[in-house]
Amino acid sequence: MLGIVIANWNGEKLIDKCLESLENQSFKDFKVYIIDNDSKDNSKEVIRNYDNKLKIDLTEMNYNSGFASANNIGIKKAIKDGCNYILTLNNDVDVPKDSLENAMKAIENNKNFDVFQLFMINYFDKDVCDAAGLNFKEDLIPLQVGFKESVSDILSKNDIKIEGVCAGAAIYSTKALEAVKLDDENYFDSNFFAYFEDVDLSLRLKDAGFKAKLLKDSIVYHMHSATGGKTTGFKEYYLTRNLFMYTKRNQTIEQYNKHKKEYYIRFLKTVVKNISNFNAVKSAVKGLNDGLKESKKIEYWKIQ
Repeated sequence: MLGIVIANWNGEKLIDKCLESLENQSFKDFKVYIIDNDSKDNSKEVIRNYDNKLKIDLTEMNYNSGFASANNIGIKKAIKDGCNYILTLNNDVDVPKDSLENAMKAIENNKNFDVFQLFMINYFDKDVCDAAGLNFKEDLIPLQVGFKESVSDILSKNDIKIEGVCAGAAIYSTKALEAVKLDDENYFDSNFFAYFEDVDLSLRLKDAGFKAKLLKDSIVYHMHSATGGKTTGFKEYYLTRNLFMYTKRNQTIEQYNKHKKEYYIRFLKTVVKNISNFNAVKSAVKGLNDGLKESKKIEYWKIQ
């Protein structure tokens, strides 16, 4: 059985379309694990409307636990239920009816891979790729494969090599997740809250020898930046903070110190980009301070 894990927070309109698309799948052997992060809208009512249409396990949090922690809760439930593969799925995706069937067939035919990226296409412009996986520079800065490239260009390439996956639509084998879990028995680092948690997990999986593959025939349409709006500093804070945390965990201290200059440069670029937005700049500075503080607690990770 496939376990589908969805973190939701005030996404009543998004989660409705997502669940409707899952209801219409040609592949039916899956269970949906939804972790609602204390939504104040009608999300939970929308989810309950699918109780007779889908196998759903709804966890209702009394606080916003963040993307990483919510996914950990769902993954643990799915593994306990005997799921051999876990699909982490954003609540803002529309899944065409043959996507899961194509994915499971591809997984069956690619037993030497344990991590799979579903082909994420922009919902609002279906000619544009949103994400086709991750690759990494020497300093571990992620490169989002295919971002804003034309879908036809991606499809025309025979083989696209990827080293990691975007957790907005990614399938992990339970075997791989169990092999790289952290000392606190979590898969994503819950301390990250949001942003770079999938990068951190991808690097641990890569270092442990688990290979990733793009599934071009398994499409999801992603409502990228569906909530939009001017930044409040949330993103700038966590992107800056978590950068120093995941890079510390996934390289030796010598490598980390060697590349630290690049991370400061990224911080400065964030400041310059948001120079007219006081909240964003203030949040980035706080993210830098907190990231340096938190990184001191993190040791280089390697598989036992």
